Amino acid sequence: MNQKLEITKYVMTALGLEITDKKIKQYTHTWWQNPRYKNKGGLRLTEKGLEALQKADLACYQIKFEPLLTTPLDNGMIIWIDRTIDCPFYITNKMMWAFGEKTVVQLLMFSGNLNLWRKAHARNKTLNTA
Repeated sequence: MNQKLEITKYVMTALGLEITDKKIKQYTHTWWQNPRYKNKGGLRLTEKGLEALQKADLACYQIKFEPLLTTPLDNGMIIWIDRTIDCPFYITNKMMWAFGEKTVVQLLMFSGNLNLWRKAHARNKTLNTA
C-alpha cells in the first residue's frame, strides 16, 4: 500500500472519521500538497494536513531555518525536498515541521541550513554510486 494512503487512513482512524473511498479521496486532496500517490516522496502537507496529523497525536518536530545561512526557498529546493524526504512535512520560508526523526536529526546536524543539507545528500549519493 502507498505510504500517503496509509498515513491518510491512519489519521482518519485516529480522528474518528469515516473511512470510505470518497472520504479518503477528499482528505487526500485536503491534507496533501500533491494528492497523487507516488512510490517515494510527495509527502508535503497543506496547513490543514499539518493540523490533522498533529491532532492525530503523531510526533511532530519543528526545525527553524537559520536566516543567515540559507537562502529563501525556491521551486527547485521545494521539489528536491519533496522528492527526498520520506516522512510527512510542512514547510514555510522560516521553518519546517516534520514527522520523521531521521529527517529532523539530519536537518539539525546542518543547523537548519537547507543548502548544506542538499549538498551533503548529493555528495553522499555520488559516493554511494561510485
